[in-house]
Amino acid sequence: MSKLESFLKRHLSEIRTIKIIVASMLGLMVLIDIVLVTMEGKDYPTFSLVVKNLRHRLIWFTFLYGGLMAKIFYNRKTSDKKKEVNGLFAFFSLVLLLFVGGRFLETAPSLLFQLVLLVAGGIMAHWVWPQFQQKA
Repeated sequence: MSKLESFLKRHLSEIRTIKIIVASMLGLMVLIDIVLVTMEGKDYPTFSLVVKNLRHRLIWFTFLYGGLMAKIFYNRKTSDKKKEVNGLFAFFSLVLLLFVGGRFLETAPSLLFQLVLLVAGGIMAHWVWPQFQQKA
């Protein structure tokens, strides 16, 4: 039995508690968003309104979202023994560059540009930031 499996078996109750807390927070976020959307006429900012108005400043978020989705669903594993922090640093350096660059944009980027950012984030996370594992 590996160290991870034995750790998980020892901490089952804590893991269940964490899952309940995360699910509760997600449900609370959804309820708050529903309430804010229904009260939109009273000038309460909703998430969709913030994204719509600040789309040019959130190009880094599009890139980050594409990268994290690729990391979660299309993770590449390699047996090379390297530090995973190198890929993480390269990925988040580009996110920081887009964050700073987005501050200088005056208008919202086109849908094609956002799609390119989304796909580029996924490709970069897949190839530059793989999950390194040691041979057993």
